[in-house]
Amino acid sequence: MTKAASGERRECTLRGRRQWLGAMLLVLTLLLPAFLLSPAIPRDDWPLVLWWSLSLSASKYGLVWVALLFSVLFTRSAGKLLRLLLPLLLIAGSGAWVNEHLIKPAVAQPRPNIQFMASAAAGFAIPEGVDAFYALPDKASRSQRLKAVWQDGSLSMPKLLRDHWTEETGFSFPSGHAFAATVLVAWLSLWVVCARRRLWLLPLLWGWMLAVCYSRIELGVHRPEDILAGAVEGLLLVMLSQWLFRRWLYNSA
Repeated sequence: MTKAASGERRECTLRGRRQWLGAMLLVLTLLLPAFLLSPAIPRDDWPLVLWWSLSLSASKYGLVWVALLFSVLFTRSAGKLLRLLLPLLLIAGSGAWVNEHLIKPAVAQPRPNIQFMASAAAGFAIPEGVDAFYALPDKASRSQRLKAVWQDGSLSMPKLLRDHWTEETGFSFPSGHAFAATVLVAWLSLWVVCARRRLWLLPLLWGWMLAVCYSRIELGVHRPEDILAGAVEGLLLVMLSQWLFRRWLYNSA
């Protein structure tokens, strides 16, 4: 390895990574105003479609495509794309599994939309209550229970929102969408900052992540603490991953 290449890697390791971490922490502070909001029930068509589309982009259906889009904007090299995407998908996928199957069930925080549906404000659309709803054996059973609520017709809301709530029947804390969006953005931002190129991508990445996080509150399926915890969890996982990858690269050099 040449001195120039070694110096470039050291620069990225020290100064570049510190700048990246500082920028990511600053972006996370922009989630704090979410504590001034309450989980919402959007009624108008276009805000609902906007928030739903943003939420979909960080779901298991959209995250790969968003990651590919941002990666292609960063580089057109097939080799670099693989080095970008394969670790990213591994980190996001393994972290999402831990979040969904270990952390969320351990905390067991009900979603705000389920609590709303079991309250007087919604006419006790789920009369058995929140605890009985989450006592159902799995997410599929809970989705079937919500379908019965919609068929009853006692609670009126847009179909798009009904369908979204029917799919989102897991626990609330921490937000998986906020986690996934932050993992993607933190990982790609690290590459951008270290490469000192395509810096115009940074506001696009950060803006998308923040919009995804806020969409979860606007759709009524998460609280501010859920999205903040999910975002912090995602950043910590990327920090750990890049440290492990860097040690592996140094030891194998």
